[in-house]
Amino acid sequence: MKVLVCGSTGFVGHAVAAALKARGHQVLSASRAGPLRIDFMAPVSPEAWAQRLRELHVEAVVNCVGLLMARGGQSFERVHAEGPSELFRGAALAGVTRVVQVSALGADVGSSPYLRSKRDADEQLLALPLAGTVLRPSLLYGPGCPSTALFATLAGLPIVSLPGGGAMPLQPLHVYELAEIVARCLERAEPAAGVFELGGAAALSYREMLATYRQTQGVGDALWLPVPMAAMQAGAWLAEALPQSVFCRETVALLARGNVPAHNAAAALLGRTPTALAAGLAISPPAPWLSLRAELSPALAWMLRVTLAAMWLWTAAISAALPQRSGVLELLARCGFEGDAGLVALVASCTLNAALGLAVLLRPGPRVHALQAAAIIGYTLTAAFHMPELTLDHCGPLVKNLPLLAAVLLLWMATPARPAPRSTARPSRGVARA
Repeated sequence: MKVLVCGSTGFVGHAVAAALKARGHQVLSASRAGPLRIDFMAPVSPEAWAQRLRELHVEAVVNCVGLLMARGGQSFERVHAEGPSELFRGAALAGVTRVVQVSALGADVGSSPYLRSKRDADEQLLALPLAGTVLRPSLLYGPGCPSTALFATLAGLPIVSLPGGGAMPLQPLHVYELAEIVARCLERAEPAAGVFELGGAAALSYREMLATYRQTQGVGDALWLPVPMAAMQAGAWLAEALPQSVFCRETVALLARGNVPAHNAAAALLGRTPTALAAGLAISPPAPWLSLRAELSPALAWMLRVTLAAMWLWTAAISAALPQRSGVLELLARCGFEGDAGLVALVASCTLNAALGLAVLLRPGPRVHALQAAAIIGYTLTAAFHMPELTLDHCGPLVKNLPLLAAVLLLWMATPARPAPRSTARPSRGVARA
C-alpha cells in the first residue's frame, strides 16, 4: 500500500513511517523539512490536494502533525484543524479510501485551543464519505519523545515535584504500539472507521509513573514534594520563553485533568494486551536531558558515609566539649546569638550535628541526605552573610563546603533503586470494538 504520512519527522510520525516500512508498505514521508514538503499553515484547496494525491498514487493517508505550543506565527487552528481538513477533503475527492488521524485523548470534551482544534479536525474527517479512523491516544512515551526525556529528568532528581500531589491518573502508551495500531487499521479487510481511545496496559498515578521512570534508571529513593497546580502553571508560563516545546500551560492542564481512556481500544486493535510502562521503558530506556545517576562500589559508599558521619560527630563533640577554645561561641555571637541565645543555639547545633552523624552512619536515606544538604547550605549562607571574610579567606573555609555538598549529593544519587510501587489503579473500563 502506498501511504502518505504527514508529520513524518516528528516523534509519532517517525515511528508510524518506520512501522509501515517494516511491514512492506511504500511510505511517502511528508513534513515541513522532509523530501515531500507540506505546511498546514499555508492554505491548500481540497482540489489541489486531490490532484497531488492522484499524481502520487496515494492509497491511504496518515496525519501525525501536531504541536503543543504555537510559536513562530503558527496557530492551533491552522496546524490541527484547517490544514488537515483541507487534506481530508482532498483525499475524499481523490478517491483515497482510508485516512487515519492521530488525535488526542480528551479532544471530545476538552475546551483548550489544543484539544478544540484536534476535535474540529476529527469531526471534519468523520463527516466525509471515506473510512476515517480517529485515534485518541493517552500520554505517549518512547524514543525521541520530548515528554519522555522531561519525565525521565524529573524522575531522576533527588527531590521530585508532584503537581497537585501527583494523584492524577494516566495510562501511558508506547509510541511503537501506536504505530502498530495505525498500520493494522490500514491493513484490515474491514475498515476501522470511527473514534478509538487508546491507552497502555493499566492506569497509574503520576507519582507511580515517575517512580517507574526512576526505577528504570536505577536511581534510588527520592523526596516527593507536592506542588500546587497554580505554581506549576506559573512555572510552565515561564518555561514557554525557553527553547523547548513540551513544558507549557497546555501540558500542565492536560496533566491536571488526567489521561485515561473511558474505553481502551488498544487491545482490540493490537490483538493483544498493550505493554506495561515498566516493560516499555526497559525496551526503550528513557534518555533524560540531565542525568544525576551515580554508581559507587560498596567500599567507596561506606567510606563516604564514615567520613561524613565523622565530620558531623566531631563538629558536635568539639563544639560541646570546648565551646570557648573551638571558637564556636564567638562565631554564634557574630551571627547574632549571644548569652543565653548563644547557648541555646549551641545546644541545637550540636544536637543536629550529632543526629546527622549517627543517621548517616546507621540509617542513611533520602531524608537524611536532604537534611545534610540543608544543614550545609544553611550553615554556609549564615556564616557568609555575617562573616564575609570567611568567604574571602585564601584557605576557603566556606568554599570547601561546596565539594562537601557534592559528596552528599553523590551518596544520595548512588542509593540503590527499590522496585517501583504497584499501581492501585484499575485497568481502564471496557474495550471498544474495532
